[in-house]
Amino acid sequence: MGLSPGTLDPARSGVSRRAFLAALGLGGVGVAMAACAAENAITTAVQASDRIGYADPEVAAAEAARFSSGRAVDVTVTAALAAFGLAGRQVSARSYGDGPVGPEIRASLGDELRVHHVNALDEETVIHWHGIQIRNDMDGAPPLTGENVAPGGSYDYAFRLPHAGTYWYHSHSGLQADEAMLGALIVEDPKDPYGADVDLVVVLDDWTVGHGPSPEDLLRALNPALGGHAGHGGHGGHQGHGSVTTTTTTPVDPEAMARTAGPHPESVELGGMTQHISYPVHLINGRPTADAEPLVAPPGATARLRIINAAAETPYRVAVGGRMMRVIETDGFPCEPVDAASVLVGMAQRVDVLVEVGSGTWPVVARVEGTDDFVATTLRSRDSVTSVDLARSGRIPELDRTPVQDSGLRATEASALPARSPDRTFRLELIQSPSDYVWGIAGPDVGKVTMRTGERIRVEMTNNTTMWHPMHLHGHTFGVPEYGGLRRDTVIIHPGQDLAFEFDADNPGAWMFHCHNAYHLDAGMTTNFYYER
Repeated sequence: MGLSPGTLDPARSGVSRRAFLAALGLGGVGVAMAACAAENAITTAVQASDRIGYADPEVAAAEAARFSSGRAVDVTVTAALAAFGLAGRQVSARSYGDGPVGPEIRASLGDELRVHHVNALDEETVIHWHGIQIRNDMDGAPPLTGENVAPGGSYDYAFRLPHAGTYWYHSHSGLQADEAMLGALIVEDPKDPYGADVDLVVVLDDWTVGHGPSPEDLLRALNPALGGHAGHGGHGGHQGHGSVTTTTTTPVDPEAMARTAGPHPESVELGGMTQHISYPVHLINGRPTADAEPLVAPPGATARLRIINAAAETPYRVAVGGRMMRVIETDGFPCEPVDAASVLVGMAQRVDVLVEVGSGTWPVVARVEGTDDFVATTLRSRDSVTSVDLARSGRIPELDRTPVQDSGLRATEASALPARSPDRTFRLELIQSPSDYVWGIAGPDVGKVTMRTGERIRVEMTNNTTMWHPMHLHGHTFGVPEYGGLRRDTVIIHPGQDLAFEFDADNPGAWMFHCHNAYHLDAGMTTNFYYER
């Protein structure tokens, strides 16, 4: 079998021929890429005894040094099987609260967020606080950063919020977040510089439960060898390098096969194929277009829209019909303001925009990138008596304009990392099997990404796959030098692209680095970064 475009080249990746053959699935279906983990476990640069773990005193010391407002915000988040109406059907889904989106949590810069998490499910679960520079033992990626919450059990999260901005929270157990186990986390800035009159959250999500196959059935359709993996335990146990759990005897669901069979959408902006799954429903703030709840602002107001892509597998192109948006923040950090007709938001990314409301009603539309599918609601002033035909809003001209994405944005001088040469540089490569739905992280430094507190770290990625990936680092927000230092915790890398990011090692512990396509993650595209003494 020859190499197809975007597959692993053993000469470049630094893995052995045995690992390479396993990565291509030639070692037998169900063990694809497992040898990569074995190879890299042998070459780990730092002994485990030298690493800083989530229970070590360095973690508590870093938390104590963070700014504190002296205030605490107390919240309860319950994970349960909830029944609710959605798009004309009654559905039952794993949810936070009543579903289909969890409660919006708001706090202020420097507050301590205290969350009592109750697990009323019949399976383990955990919450990940996405984008927060969080203490390692609260990150929610077990067993790397703690333990799962057992069925019928509870856990109390408590951590400071050191940066203002738009964040979110979601389950990090299997594919639970592809149901209703997600919500917005907004950290307000008492010295907010933008002067918006109204602050509105826009949570985007793709949906299948009750309208199509379960997430586990979809994963099994993509690769039958993965069917026993999803939905059990946390992701933090992945050592990356493409290792996956691959045992199942469950038959593949025919509808799941149809939903994943293609043809798959393509996007010039994302460099090719956008996703594998055709979702039957898309949601804004937990509602489909037909049941949209409007976003309301005073007439003449400036509205801040906090756009969160909480989808498992879907990138969205977002626009406001008849209005320009001014992009002001990415993943919670300021960027140089850019006027945009539309913005492209990958999974787990957040983009904050300002919109001048005026007096009237306008469609807010999120179109599935590369398709005609969309979900929409309205932005209207309180004095408006006009209406919008949302069923036609997927055709607004703003969506046909080239969207602003990561490469078109730059950090502000205040939000950019200070200029400094890296203390350590690591090379990682994103890989795929040409014949099976198996994804991984390889390269000369996989399993060796270690650092000491105070160092500047540079990670150079090469995407040797045929798809784009939203790559996410837990516990840190990095700068992307190629994009003017743009701050992100989740950055899009295109097929065949080389892209580097840098960050300051200021949050000791052990941290996941992975693709935030939920199905790529469960199929092996993950590894860990470690702090050492």
